[in-house]
Amino acid sequence: MKNVYSLLLFLSLFLLSCTQSEITTPPAGDDTVLIGTVSIPFNGGATIKSMEGVYNLSDGSDGLGNHFVCKVSKYKVTFFSKKEGIHILLKYGYKTSDGSIKFSGFWRKTESPTQGTIQFSVSAANGGNNLLDGIATSMKLVGLFSGESMTLQYERPFTAFAAANPFMVFAHHGIQTTVDPPFAENSLNVILNGEDYGVNGLELDVRMTKDNVPILIHDPTINIRLTRKGPLFGFWDQYNYAVIANFVQLIDGQQVPRVEDALNAFIDETTMKYFWMDIKGNEGIFKYLEPIVRKAYERAIAQGRDVVIFAGLPSSDVIDMLNEQPTYKAGDSTQVYSYSLPTLAEETIDKAIDTDSQFFGPRYTLGLLLPEVEKAHANNIKVISWTLNSKGLIVNYLQNGKFDGMITDYPAYVVYNYYTMY
Repeated sequence: MKNVYSLLLFLSLFLLSCTQSEITTPPAGDDTVLIGTVSIPFNGGATIKSMEGVYNLSDGSDGLGNHFVCKVSKYKVTFFSKKEGIHILLKYGYKTSDGSIKFSGFWRKTESPTQGTIQFSVSAANGGNNLLDGIATSMKLVGLFSGESMTLQYERPFTAFAAANPFMVFAHHGIQTTVDPPFAENSLNVILNGEDYGVNGLELDVRMTKDNVPILIHDPTINIRLTRKGPLFGFWDQYNYAVIANFVQLIDGQQVPRVEDALNAFIDETTMKYFWMDIKGNEGIFKYLEPIVRKAYERAIAQGRDVVIFAGLPSSDVIDMLNEQPTYKAGDSTQVYSYSLPTLAEETIDKAIDTDSQFFGPRYTLGLLLPEVEKAHANNIKVISWTLNSKGLIVNYLQNGKFDGMITDYPAYVVYNYYTMY
């Protein structure tokens, strides 16, 4: 009987590993409304960033919901709806001839690949000119989607608490949904587009190749769950990175990225703050990861970017590997660098304290862990729960927990509920 159970377990895992994720790319959209517009500067906190806040549906169809949270990323404005986790991602431009602001993009449901195109216009009288002065209180967006009209009206800014305490929202493997995601997990495209979907952090998986190049990939083997069918099979660390780059494609055609390339994209092309590297445990990984992470911090400092790049320690074995590279934590006074690099311990709060970690990352199945979270905060350790996908569970953990952040495959639920709850 034991052999039968073992066989069934093997077949279940085999079939699961052979289930390839489907990719539903964002619709191309009709950007003709942007013709003749000029870009609006991001400027950190002025102009377009001032749009952030809570909006309501003041007129038209409620097909996309009637209450929204607006967040602004480096290149897009996104509205997160109370209804079905719908998110509306918009490019924008200023039309100097009439003082209006034009928006064009798409909407999509969180737990369904259902999506469509959408356009909005803000006239000069409805806040177009005022936004250029950093004032959004008169904003009224008149839009059209699927032949239906809708008007969004600015209701209020975020509360002082929510604005001063942005919740850490991590995209699980970098993706925005497990239901036909727009991009392959652990890819450069999830980094380049992640903050448009509401996250300010990424949780990505790190393994090594045969020639000791840290790469982003979750599973230990090359399989059709994550990659297109090709000539290579077996474990990633059987092959040099050049071979992987030439012969392996992720399910949407992208290359398997090096950690170095991923960090450069994260720093250069986003405004996200947190980069969580889930270390999968190749021997000697911290020896090869350390110079890459330190170089990334130098790059961020040169650009005035405030980032936190930390290594996740999921087990005692990985902690032992970290201890084999003591300069990762302690720095080296004889070298150019003397500062420690941050880490996150997953197993217990005591492990986080013992490893001098800045973060504690318990799985959500352990519950709210209120005493442990209190102990973490007393030791200046932030706590990030993982991986929360149920909308009800997310609301419960936001309302009743004391966490500083969470990992999720459905960030739209977290963004809407946090900024309307606090």
